Amino acid sequence: MPTDEIRYELEQIHLFLQKAMADIGAFGETIPGLLRTLIVIVSVVACVNIVASLVKAIINNRATWKKKPGSELMFSFAAGSGQFQRSHIYKDAHKYLFDKKWFVFSFAGLAYRLGNYENHSKTITFLSSLMYLPLAIFGIAEMIIRCVAGVIIYFVTNLAYIVFLLTLWAVNLLLMPLFNLADKASWMTQHCPKCYATFKLPVFECPHCGTKHTRLSPGRCGLLYAKCTCGHFIPCASASKRKDLKSYCPKCDYALAGSNINALTVQVIGGNSSGKTSFIAAFQHQYVEAIENSGIRNVLTSPKDDFEELEKIYHSGRAVKSPGDEVRTYHILHGSKGSSDDGIVIYDVPDEVILSEQYERNPLNLAYSDGIIIIIDPLSVRSVRKECEATTGSTSTNGFSDDSTEDIIVHFINKYSEVAGRTARRMSDTPVAVVIAKTDLTSIQRKIGTVKIKAEFSANQNQYLSLDDARDKVCRKYLADIGLANAVNNLDSVFSKVTYFPVSSIGHCENGSPFDPQNIVAPMRWLARQSHNNIKDLAAFVEEKIR
Repeated sequence: MPTDEIRYELEQIHLFLQKAMADIGAFGETIPGLLRTLIVIVSVVACVNIVASLVKAIINNRATWKKKPGSELMFSFAAGSGQFQRSHIYKDAHKYLFDKKWFVFSFAGLAYRLGNYENHSKTITFLSSLMYLPLAIFGIAEMIIRCVAGVIIYFVTNLAYIVFLLTLWAVNLLLMPLFNLADKASWMTQHCPKCYATFKLPVFECPHCGTKHTRLSPGRCGLLYAKCTCGHFIPCASASKRKDLKSYCPKCDYALAGSNINALTVQVIGGNSSGKTSFIAAFQHQYVEAIENSGIRNVLTSPKDDFEELEKIYHSGRAVKSPGDEVRTYHILHGSKGSSDDGIVIYDVPDEVILSEQYERNPLNLAYSDGIIIIIDPLSVRSVRKECEATTGSTSTNGFSDDSTEDIIVHFINKYSEVAGRTARRMSDTPVAVVIAKTDLTSIQRKIGTVKIKAEFSANQNQYLSLDDARDKVCRKYLADIGLANAVNNLDSVFSKVTYFPVSSIGHCENGSPFDPQNIVAPMRWLARQSHNNIKDLAAFVEEKIR
């Protein structure tokens, strides 16, 4: 049997080695004791040099990695850098092995230095010459042993290392597709808030040198971590917290608030002075404050300067017009243990953008919206303004929107249909929350305030499915009564999910007092619930906390 043959061959090799060792021992007994001692000493020194040469080569090449062409990453140890490093170690080890002068603590090294030593003293020169001859003899013997034994040892160790690297390469080759598939499965579609490009893997920045890496994913540069050309390892997979790195849009290089975030994307639409900025300021304050005070999640807001501006608006108690005529993007991200998992992205779309040709340039963000909030200012209707002025005075109607609500909605619908590819026969399932702003005004509050809605529901429960249904229908009727029935009908003809909310962002007339928002979180919670986003639970939690 083959097994018996192999066992026999191994036994023969064992017997041969035993006989060889016995012959060497017998030969050693014939050598004089002093000479035998000297041979042992020279052999030990030679072995020390062999080990020292290899150690020095390893230390000098410990950071020698192979750069991947067309990338700022290095091949992983298993996928190429290990073999690259091995060849350099093997080459340098042989160089040191044959170098008689590099190692001071050797006979060859001492003989070399003594032979090149110069001194004006004839006595010292004479003594040096006497010492040089035996050192040179020992050095030659040492170099012979060192070179012969070193070459054999390096060949064996190099061969063993090659086998190890091949095994490592094979294992890496098998694992690479699995890690790659697992990583891709965790990717989420992301959108750039500046150029509105859609992508799944952004550009990541090395935190040590600032180098930006494209295609940072499990592969030949690493399964969990990859080595940057600066020499530091960075995470290259979702499992190793790659999303904690700074990320950028791969198209326009815009700095992203986070990567691979399951975000609720919401467009906030409205006319000038309709209360968009006040709504966003009030929402972010209540939402962030409630979560931070509870300690259940970490919260990150970005851009920092824009949120600081929103906080100033909130605490000043005065509404302001949306700054500029560009779409502003607000990110509220939260997670646990320093890692962002989900969040809310709010686009503040100025009326100038909607009603002008600017909207034709870059409306792509509409195509990937999870929800839309339309702010309606009832004071934009003249009859409502007169009624409010008669009730609470002329100052109560300062800062109303002079944009036509119907024009805003029509322009928005037209562009949304174009961008989203909606046809006349197909309604959009994107949820739309219509916010009727400034409901703290007495004349408006009497008609669609919380007290009015609860009273209507209690008195006519057979007409409504729920309190939310009553709120929606009361608000719809109010808009129809003030002449905005066409706006309601236009939205219903395009969107299958439309719900109305009475909201007061400031909570009172502008008087410099801090905001006292009312019903501010409800629209966002409803949008999250309709979109089946994780934010729905957090929004519900916040709503409960601020009641």
